Amino acid sequence: MNEVPQADSPAGNRLEVVDCLRGVAVLLVCFLHLTVGANTSFAADSIIRRLGSYGWLGVEIFFVISGFIIPYSLHRAGYQPRDYPTFLLKRVLRLDPPYLFAVLLIIGLNYLVTLAPSFQGEPFKFSLPQTLLHLAYLNTFFDYGWLNPVFWTLAIEFQYYLAVGLLFPLLAHKSLFVRSGLYVGLGLLAGLLPEERFLCHWLFLFMLGMQVFQWRVALSSLRSFGLGLVLLSMGAWFTLGPLIAVVGVGTALVIALVRYQHPALLFLGAISFSLYLVHVPIGVKVVNLGTRYVHGTFGNLVLVALALALSILGAYALYIWVERPAQRWSSAMKYGKPASLP
Repeated sequence: MNEVPQADSPAGNRLEVVDCLRGVAVLLVCFLHLTVGANTSFAADSIIRRLGSYGWLGVEIFFVISGFIIPYSLHRAGYQPRDYPTFLLKRVLRLDPPYLFAVLLIIGLNYLVTLAPSFQGEPFKFSLPQTLLHLAYLNTFFDYGWLNPVFWTLAIEFQYYLAVGLLFPLLAHKSLFVRSGLYVGLGLLAGLLPEERFLCHWLFLFMLGMQVFQWRVALSSLRSFGLGLVLLSMGAWFTLGPLIAVVGVGTALVIALVRYQHPALLFLGAISFSLYLVHVPIGVKVVNLGTRYVHGTFGNLVLVALALALSILGAYALYIWVERPAQRWSSAMKYGKPASLP
């Protein structure tokens, strides 16, 4: 899903719980697409499909994380409004190389699949306008679908980056009145512009993360932090529903209060963006192919496990060869200097 930059704690180390949450979130999304989105033969009322059908909540976890980690990172880096072009260029350098590689991977795999002797689907079709619109996440604004169903969330995240870089001075203002006014304005937008393909619909999840940011950098007291969470949870309940509100508040509380790490989740958190990008073109294709040869619950579980393992392997390769270099390119750019390529 959506990727966010690495978090630093006041001591200079990464916030391990944020990485663990990323790992949980990407596993949820993978489980959704590999059990419900793929052509498995799990019964419609099976416990596997029922559990898998809630995997979309991983996206909501990612949105809360972004709401926290982007302003938190900007605050630690000494961001100023004049740094806005640099901030956007850093985001593009950080996200676009693995994202565009994933776009090319999808096109290549879709073409290769049609060459298989046992292929029974539609002939491979390539739309240049549809593909080019991916370059700036513009499919949202035009009548073209995404090559990967998860890409719509990247468009939401990019809209958030555009907004938070401009709103950061208000978000990090010392005056509670100013910060509260910002929340009121964003809350009104969330209620007035409810289309899911635009940022406004999801603003209360991002604001929950922002509330944690303000508390973590001592802009708000514990009392105002708690009151803010209550009010924002009510807004999330009203605009997004009770389940999303509970997950959003739970994620915010975990970021704020929990200190936890697990090696497996830390690893998945580190490669979460790459795994988010490739689990559909790799994992779902493995499942769709394998269902021709396996039957029964156990066989399908083994197939899903294999698809997840191959997705993780592909994601790790993408992380090592593309995403990690992109992280270095982005980190080489510092605020306070004119925006330029490193």
